[in-house]
Amino acid sequence: MSVKSLRDFPSPSPGHVILAAGVCLLSYMLLVLFYRLHLSPLAAYPGPKLAAATHLCEFYYDVVRRGQFVFKLREWHSRYGPIVRINPDEIHIYDSDHLLSSVFTTSSGKRREKYEVATRVFGAPQAAIATVDHDMHRMRRGAMGRFFSKENVRRVEPIIQTMLQQMFARMREYQQTGRPLTVSLLYSAFTADIITEYAFAKPNHYLDMPDLNKKFFNMMVGVHEMGAMARYFKRLLPVLNSVPPWLVTKLNPGMREFFVFQEEMKERIREVKGKSDFYEKLAHRTVFHEILNSNIPVSEKTVDRLWQEAEIVSVAGTETTAWTLAVITFYLLANPEILRTLRTELFTITEKSVAWKQLEKLPYLTAVIQEGLRLSFGVTSRLVRTCPDETVRYETDGKVWEIPSGTPISTTGPLYHLDPSIFPDPLRFHPERWLEDGQSLDRYLWSFSKGSRQCLGMNLAYAELYLCLFAVFRKYAGPGNQGSRMELFDTSTEDVEFKYDLFVPYPKIESEGIRVVLKDD
Repeated sequence: MSVKSLRDFPSPSPGHVILAAGVCLLSYMLLVLFYRLHLSPLAAYPGPKLAAATHLCEFYYDVVRRGQFVFKLREWHSRYGPIVRINPDEIHIYDSDHLLSSVFTTSSGKRREKYEVATRVFGAPQAAIATVDHDMHRMRRGAMGRFFSKENVRRVEPIIQTMLQQMFARMREYQQTGRPLTVSLLYSAFTADIITEYAFAKPNHYLDMPDLNKKFFNMMVGVHEMGAMARYFKRLLPVLNSVPPWLVTKLNPGMREFFVFQEEMKERIREVKGKSDFYEKLAHRTVFHEILNSNIPVSEKTVDRLWQEAEIVSVAGTETTAWTLAVITFYLLANPEILRTLRTELFTITEKSVAWKQLEKLPYLTAVIQEGLRLSFGVTSRLVRTCPDETVRYETDGKVWEIPSGTPISTTGPLYHLDPSIFPDPLRFHPERWLEDGQSLDRYLWSFSKGSRQCLGMNLAYAELYLCLFAVFRKYAGPGNQGSRMELFDTSTEDVEFKYDLFVPYPKIESEGIRVVLKDD
C-alpha cells in the first residue's frame, strides 16, 4: 500500500479514540476479573466472589464505612470457615494455634516478610516496622532490639518513676479544683514523655502542658484515617510528603501538628548525630545512641531514615499502652469489687515505690493487665505476613489447602479477643479468667502481635502498665470509699467499646474520652 493510499484514510475522531480506549480498558478489566475468579492460584479458596474479584469490597468497609472491615471479617469466617480469601491477593486465617506454628513463628530458619500494601499505613517505609524484606528487617530491628530487652528496661525504670511523679502532680491539680480529668489523655501524655525520654534523653514535656497537648492526640485520628486511605492509594503519602507543609496545612489545618511533630523528630535525630559527646554524659543510653553505635551500614544511619524510625517509635510507644491504661482504669472504676480485690493485693507490698520485677509476681494485678490488654486490643488491623520460601499447608474439615509461597496470609487480633468460645462472655471485664487458665489463654492474646516481628516495645509497655497501675490504684480507691478516690465522670461503656478500626481501636465518634473526678475527704 502506498503512502498516498494511507493518507486517504480518514483520521479517527476524538470520540472514536475515546471509545477505542474505553473498549480496551473494559476488555482488560474483564480479563483481570476472569483471571482472579477462575485462573488465580487462589481461585478455589472460600470467600465472597466480590471480594475475590476486586479490592472495592475491602475499600468500602475500611474507608467509606470507616474502619468496619474487621467486623466484616468475623461475619465471613462464621459463614465460610477458618480460611477465607478476603481480596484478590490475600488469605485470612482464623486459627491461632496453626498460625503460631507456621506463619507467625519465631523459628530462626523461617523467612517471614511483610506485605508491602499493609506497610503503607505507616508512611515511613524505612522504619523497621514497615520493612518488607526479612533480612533488612532483621538488621534494623537488631540495632534496637537489645535496648528494648527486659534487662535494659529494668535498668531505666527510674525514667518511669520520674514521669509517674510528674503525672501525680497534674492529678493533684485536678483533685484540688474538682475539675473532671480525661485520664485517657493524661496517660497518653505520660507514655509519650516516657518514650521520648527513653529514645532521645529529651522528653516531649506533654505532662507539663496545661491541656496535656490535647490537639496532638486529636490530630492522630486524622493521621490514622489517612493511613487507611494509603493502603489503597500507593502514592498518597509520598505525594503528601512532597507537597510543601504550608499548603497541606492550609487545606487541612489539623495537619499542622503532624508536620510540627515530624520536624521535631528530624531535629532530634540531627542532635543525636551531632552531639556524640553529649550522649556520653547521659545517665542512660538512648535508642538512637544505640543505633548510631551499632555495626549496621552507614546508609542506615542517615537522618532521612532515622527520623522515620523516630516517628514510629514515638507514636507506637504512646498510643496503645496509654489506651490499655485508660481501659483498665474504666473497668476498675466501673467494677468496685474487682478494684477492691486488686487494692487488697497491692497493699501486700508495703513499699510505696517498688520494682517492676516484684510487681510481676502479683497474680491478680497480672490478671487485670492481661484482661485489659484483651479489651484494649493493641493493633486492631490485620496482621499480614508472607512466606517467600515455602508453601503453607492448612487443613480444615478434611481438606488440605496449600497456600502458594509469597501469598499474603493474615489474621486479626480482635477476632480472638472477642471470641466467646475462647473467652466466655467476652465483653465482660473478668480478670479471674487469667487466674484459672492464663497460660493456655496467652496464645490467643494478640495485643503485641506474634512471631519474629512481635512488638519491639512489649517489655517497656509491660513495665509501664505494672508500675503505673500499682502507683495509681494504691493511692486512689474507687467510689464509696474514704480518703483519696477516683470516680468516673460522664463516662460509659460506649467510651471504651471498640467501634472503629483505624489501625488502633477507637470508640464512638462523639466520645470525649475516659473522664474521672479525683476526690479527697
